[in-house]
Amino acid sequence: MEEIRRLAEIAAHDCSLNHIFPEESKKNREGKFYSHVLKGDFDDDNQASVLLYGSNANDVKYKMLKHRLKKKLYNSLFFYDFSRLKTPRYHQKEQECIHLLHHAHLLYRLHEVELVINLTSKIKKISNTYEFLNFAIDALELEMLCYSQQGDLSKYNSSRKELDKCLKLKAYEREALTLFQMLRIQLKKSVKIRKKHLPEFVQDIERLKIIWKKSKSFECFNAYYKATIIYYELTGNFEAIVELTVASEALLKNNLVNSLRFDAKFNKYILVYAHFRAKKLKMGLEYAAKYLEDFIEGSPNWFAYLENYFLIAMYDKKYELAETIIHRASSNSMFIKLPAAAKERWTLYQAYYLLFASTDRKTNRIINPFLLSLPEYSKDKQGFNVAILILQFIFYLQRKETEALLYRIESLKKYILTHLKDTFSLRSKTLLKLLIITVTEDFDAQSSSKKGAKLYQRLIETPIPGDAFAEIEIVPYEHLWEHILLILNSQYK
Repeated sequence: MEEIRRLAEIAAHDCSLNHIFPEESKKNREGKFYSHVLKGDFDDDNQASVLLYGSNANDVKYKMLKHRLKKKLYNSLFFYDFSRLKTPRYHQKEQECIHLLHHAHLLYRLHEVELVINLTSKIKKISNTYEFLNFAIDALELEMLCYSQQGDLSKYNSSRKELDKCLKLKAYEREALTLFQMLRIQLKKSVKIRKKHLPEFVQDIERLKIIWKKSKSFECFNAYYKATIIYYELTGNFEAIVELTVASEALLKNNLVNSLRFDAKFNKYILVYAHFRAKKLKMGLEYAAKYLEDFIEGSPNWFAYLENYFLIAMYDKKYELAETIIHRASSNSMFIKLPAAAKERWTLYQAYYLLFASTDRKTNRIINPFLLSLPEYSKDKQGFNVAILILQFIFYLQRKETEALLYRIESLKKYILTHLKDTFSLRSKTLLKLLIITVTEDFDAQSSSKKGAKLYQRLIETPIPGDAFAEIEIVPYEHLWEHILLILNSQYK
């Protein structure tokens, strides 16, 4: 049932496929079955069979109906209109090559050799433009079959030389893709295993770079590019990611990378993100403003891009800009369609913004951090849990609920012992210890600052770990500690 449901949703999503089940045909069982599946009326085959035939799922008539519907839905995929999807143009060209190859193979079996050669010529032209090596190989192999059948030795040898060249290039591409895919598999393992394999990653990336330089293939470049970003994220070397993304922009500009295949938007997103993580804030803000209009407003990628833009603004203490970004995101009509976790992130961002906004810009709205329930991203990193704990602490601190803060000391200590045992959690552990000091020092700003001086210095000296291991700091912990001392100074005299 799940297979049919998913196929039906795909067919219904594409308006050009509505002819499969016109409105007037829904009176028959096939159309009725399709209609009920789309409405989600069936949990299993028994329910469907009872409604359609008054029998159980083993009814031969129901099984035949299900088979016919499934076959029709799969056949409809041949007519799916990919141009309607918001995908890169090369995806549509890939689909065009697939259709042309399908036609060419069919025509070859019908002995229409000349028609096959016409189609392979089109396939090769698209493949050369977009660097679709697999399609080029298929087309050349078909050509060789046709020329051998025609007895045309000259054209056969020409296609054979071209195919030999493609197959050598394919060997490079296959090696590059295998190295990249193996690296991605290792990333699914635990942090301990990932760290163990880091030296191997270095060797693999060096090999990927050599393959790309030798082949000058887009696929080889793309494997090297993505693997390098992953490696530098793991090691926290965001300076190197900045260099890679800037260099990639230059390669694109000089036509050294296929501009029709390269995901320029992804590179711009990573470029801004890397500037943020490398704390190159001024340049990060310049790039963020420059490239924002390249993203479709209201799209998921646009919202993700705005998150990085907001975080850079907060790190650089550009609070008015941060407010503008929050307003632009939350007032967009597509905001309500974001996943629940994404909407809660924006609520959390707004709560942190309100902490640092100047008095005249603050609203009367108080965001209760106890209502936030963002999930951990994985067992290997803390996600936004620490960010919420800190916000809860400051929430009580601002309201001068000292008894509640005294009660929270033990839970903070327990959280440190349970969840912040690894070296990549040192910054979070240090800040939470500073929070505890404010309570043990009876909320005295000078005493807390003096007692926490060594911990604060440790915080300054501890770099933010690689993204694969790190908890998220919505604002630098150093800024948070300074802000907490300001609260103590102004409200606890």
